[in-house]
This record gives sequence, structure tokens and C-alpha cells, in this order.
Amino acid sequence: MIARYNRAQITLAVLALACGLVCCFLAWLFFRFLPVLILDSVGFKTQPWGAVLMGWLGLSAVIGSGYRNWKARGGLYSYHESALYHELDSRTGGAAMLDFYTHRVTGPAYIISQVLLAGPTMLFRARTLVASLVPNTPEGESKLSATLEVLRAADKWQLLSEYPDSEIEIYYLARMGLIDFAPNKGNPRIKACFEQDGV
Repeated sequence: MIARYNRAQITLAVLALACGLVCCFLAWLFFRFLPVLILDSVGFKTQPWGAVLMGWLGLSAVIGSGYRNWKARGGLYSYHESALYHELDSRTGGAAMLDFYTHRVTGPAYIISQVLLAGPTMLFRARTLVASLVPNTPEGESKLSATLEVLRAADKWQLLSEYPDSEIEIYYLARMGLIDFAPNKGNPRIKACFEQDGV
């Protein structure tokens, strides 16, 4: 049970790490080349070291923003939750057309922002997945199995305080998604999930 959970977490962490590195590289390329193109179009020639510096500064800003976003929300946000989303009053034809054309700008801007933020968000997600691994020992496996059997036999919502000697095992089972955990005010409640194959 523990080994299977840890394998799944490690697999997801490796995938998140790979995606995060790719997105960070794309963010670096974005900030390395786009400002240079804009500056060149207005006649300002950028030195190669300056372009590389802009790439690293842009990536640093994205990592800082991604970290703040990850701490606050744990992940990316949807278009409707973003600052780029708007909804104009479409009772008149002019407002409806303005709303349509504005979304043609804010939609791609949202996609670019999410690709840029996906890099650090995925890297921090990989870190979270690795941190959520459960210690895998024969004694720990037997304790988790025994606790899970007791909770399944009860087959009802119970207070966590009813199991003072099994709190760690219950937290691990909740982390593994094998029990439902409802953090009520100061008195969490728990209930075993339906039995899964091989668990």
C-alpha cells in the first residue's frame, strides 16, 4: 500500500519536474528574445549580454510570482479567476463587440501567463509531491493496514479524538486518499473510503 502510493507520487513528481523545467526554459526564451525584438523595432540595439540578462531577470520574476501563487493557491488559476478576465454589459451591440475583441487580446495573454507560471508552479508541485511521501517500513505498513481495517469496519463518520494512538496513521491514510478527512473546528472527523482493488 505504501510502496504503491510512493511510486505514484514519485512518478508524478518526475513528470512535474520535467514539465516545470521545460516551461522555465520557455519563459527564459520569452524574456530573452521578445524584449530584444521590441527594442530593435524602435531602433535600440541590445547587447547580447543584455539580452541574456533580461532573460534571467524575467525568469526570476516569473519564479517569484509562481512561488507566491503556489503558496497562496497551490497551483494555477482559471481564466475566470484571473485579472485578465472581464465581462462587459452586452445589452448593447457596441459593448458586445468590444467584449468580443477584448477577449481576443486577454485570452492569449492569459495563456502566455499560464505557460510562464507553469514552470515554477510545477517545480514547487514536484517538491510538494516528494515531501508527501509516506515512510515505508514493514511496521508502518502493518499499522496502516490495521487502522484502515478498523475504520472500514466502523463504516461511519467518527471523531479523530476517538483514535488517540493512531493519529499519525490516520493522517497518512488521509494523505493517501484512503479515508475522508473533514477538518471541523478543532475536532476533525474521519471515515474510510470505499475499498479499492489491492488495498
